[in-house]
Amino acid sequence: MTATRIEAKRLIPGRGQPIDNGLVILEDGVISFAGAVADGPIPEGAGTTTTETVMPGMWECHGHFIGTHSANISEMHTLRPQLGAMRVTADARRALDAGFTSVREMGGMGSFLARAIEEGQVIGPNVYASGSMLSMTAGHGDEHGMDLDFARVSMARQWGEDAICDGADECRAGVRRMLLLGAKVIKIHASGGVMSELDDPQLPQFSKAELEAIVDEATRMERLVGAHCHGKRGIMAALEAGVKTIEHGTFLDEEAADAMIENDAILVPTRWILEYLMTEGEKNGMPEYARVKGQVASQNHAAALAIAVDKGVKIALGTDIWATGLWGRNGEELAYMVEAGLTPLQAIETATANGPDTSGRRRPRAGNWSQASTPT
Repeated sequence: MTATRIEAKRLIPGRGQPIDNGLVILEDGVISFAGAVADGPIPEGAGTTTTETVMPGMWECHGHFIGTHSANISEMHTLRPQLGAMRVTADARRALDAGFTSVREMGGMGSFLARAIEEGQVIGPNVYASGSMLSMTAGHGDEHGMDLDFARVSMARQWGEDAICDGADECRAGVRRMLLLGAKVIKIHASGGVMSELDDPQLPQFSKAELEAIVDEATRMERLVGAHCHGKRGIMAALEAGVKTIEHGTFLDEEAADAMIENDAILVPTRWILEYLMTEGEKNGMPEYARVKGQVASQNHAAALAIAVDKGVKIALGTDIWATGLWGRNGEELAYMVEAGLTPLQAIETATANGPDTSGRRRPRAGNWSQASTPT
């Protein structure tokens, strides 16, 4: 057994108050103790490293390993998947170097990347991937600029399986196709979106029967369902069906916040992506329709997030980063959490202690830790 002791002037546990003169012990790469130095054991033969601050490795709870460059999601349909796969291996390393030791990847090449990382072929974080993202025809996950048959083929070519489904039976089959990819979580689109051309972010997507079929099939296979939701109607419908994480929550109000608390659901607000699109998206290829919809979303999102914070909705950090090269900026979301009303410690909690809960029963038994400063 190989043991390492990390002694720090300050240990931030992720939930609760920092501990002065903290200690983390790793045995064969697994954390066996985290607490005060005075309370910790001294494993035989353990080496000791000292540092200023130590904290858990962070969770990115909503990202996409796609391998495109621009702020136009449709670029993926002209991208050779082999090249995209090469790029996302670099993105995975960027995430890890930024202190993110776990990523819940909500649609992209993550299911394949996860296997390569587990095999030791690629250096990167633990990846809990959804495979693709289930969408109804003409929904946020459909490609509105091409015919349906070609959109299905293109999605399967890029991410492994077709994700467009209509009717309860097709939706149940869609979940099974994601399981075929090794999905650890199921991602759906329960409202329209900003980066899709023809749908309205405030309108719900999927019928009650379709949502219930997806959640039932996923739950039976011990997978949690996360739903892309901008509009309130989509949020409420998803919660009623048993969805446990709401992604974005742009038009969330007090009633929706109360419903999230009642249903023990988690909000992954992804403030970062709206700020990026409004400040940098246009010069990086964002389509005009996305700029128009993004402006409306951005104006409402800050107020919705403030309501969630004020009400005490459980929040987990996510950025919705998808473009290659932007990975590594994930930590910028923490500043937006503080701007929305969380304390710095509460913001850290969204990125650490709350992260595993977004993966349900597929979450790890123990967290991963990274040093917050260079050892001395």
